[in-house]
Amino acid sequence: MRKKIAMFTFTALMSLGTLHAKPVMEPFKPKLQIGSELSIDKLREQNLNVVQKAVEGIGEHLPQKVDAYTNLVAIDSNGTKLIYIFEVQSGPQSDEAMKQKGQKMTPRIKKGICLSSKRFLQADISIKYRYVSSATKNEVLAVDVNKSQCSGIWSGLAR
Repeated sequence: MRKKIAMFTFTALMSLGTLHAKPVMEPFKPKLQIGSELSIDKLREQNLNVVQKAVEGIGEHLPQKVDAYTNLVAIDSNGTKLIYIFEVQSGPQSDEAMKQKGQKMTPRIKKGICLSSKRFLQADISIKYRYVSSATKNEVLAVDVNKSQCSGIWSGLAR
C-alpha cells in the first residue's frame, strides 16, 4: 500500500511540475539546404557525398547480370560523375566490331540513362557508362550523359 501511495504522490508531483513548466521551443534548423540558400561550393560538396554513397551502396551488390551478354561489374566516380563499368561478352566479335555496334546503340543507351538516373542527373550528377570486352578487357564504348542532354527527353515525357 505504501508503494502505491508513494507512486501516486510521485506521479502527482511530476504532473504538477510539467503543468507549470514552460515549454522550451527551439527554432527548426534544416540539415539539408535547398535552392538559392545553398552556395555552389556547398552544393558540389553535397553532390560529392551523394556520389560517394552511391558508389559504396551499389558496389556492395556487384557484379550483377544485366542481360544475356552484359554484367555490371564495377562502379566508380570522378568528382560528381558516377561511372558504371559493364563487361560485355563479345563472343567471336573483335573489339572494333563491338565499337561499331556500340555507336549505333548510343542514342538508346543515353535515353535509358536519362530515364533511369533522372534524380542524379537533375542534381547535376553526371553519368558515364563504360563497356569493356570480357575477352580483351578493352573499352569498346563509353557513353557520357549530363542533365542538359536529357532535358529534351524529360520534356517529351511531360506532354
